[in-house]
Amino acid sequence: MLIDEIKASLAMENLHLTAAEEQLLRDFAAERISFAELLDFVKNAIKKQKAA
Repeated sequence: MLIDEIKASLAMENLHLTAAEEQLLRDFAAERISFAELLDFVKNAIKKQKAA
Protein backbone atom coordinates (compact mmCIF):
# COMPACT_ATOMS: atom_id res chain seq x y z
CA MET A 1 0.00 0.00 0.00
CA LEU A 2 1.32 3.42 -0.90
CA ILE A 3 0.53 4.86 2.52
CA ASP A 4 2.79 2.28 4.16
CA GLU A 5 5.57 3.26 1.76
CA ILE A 6 5.08 6.93 2.63
CA LYS A 7 5.20 6.15 6.34
CA ALA A 8 8.36 4.05 5.90
CA SER A 9 10.04 6.85 3.94
CA LEU A 10 9.15 9.38 6.62
CA ALA A 11 10.37 7.05 9.38
CA MET A 12 13.79 6.86 7.73
CA GLU A 13 14.02 10.62 8.30
CA ASN A 14 12.65 10.24 11.84
CA LEU A 15 9.36 11.85 10.81
CA HIS A 16 5.91 10.49 11.53
CA LEU A 17 2.36 11.21 10.39
CA THR A 18 -0.25 12.28 12.88
CA ALA A 19 -3.49 10.33 12.89
CA ALA A 20 -5.17 13.24 11.09
CA GLU A 21 -2.46 13.35 8.40
CA GLU A 22 -2.68 9.61 7.84
CA GLN A 23 -6.47 9.84 7.54
CA LEU A 24 -6.09 12.64 5.03
CA LEU A 25 -3.84 10.44 2.87
CA ARG A 26 -6.30 7.56 3.17
CA ASP A 27 -9.15 9.87 2.12
CA PHE A 28 -7.14 11.01 -0.89
CA ALA A 29 -6.31 7.41 -1.83
CA ALA A 30 -10.00 6.53 -1.59
CA GLU A 31 -10.89 9.59 -3.69
CA ARG A 32 -12.95 11.16 -0.88
CA ILE A 33 -10.98 14.40 -1.21
CA SER A 34 -9.47 16.07 -4.25
CA PHE A 35 -5.82 16.68 -5.02
CA ALA A 36 -6.48 20.41 -4.57
CA GLU A 37 -7.69 19.80 -1.00
CA LEU A 38 -4.64 17.65 -0.24
CA LEU A 39 -2.33 20.26 -1.75
CA ASP A 40 -3.96 23.01 0.32
CA PHE A 41 -3.37 20.98 3.48
CA VAL A 42 0.30 20.41 2.57
CA LYS A 43 0.88 24.09 1.79
CA ASN A 44 -0.65 25.14 5.11
CA ALA A 45 1.42 22.57 7.00
CA ILE A 46 4.61 23.87 5.39
CA LYS A 47 3.71 27.45 6.30
CA LYS A 48 3.09 26.44 9.92
CA GLN A 49 6.38 24.55 10.08
CA LYS A 50 8.35 27.50 8.69
CA ALA A 51 6.72 29.81 11.24
CA ALA A 52 7.70 27.56 14.15
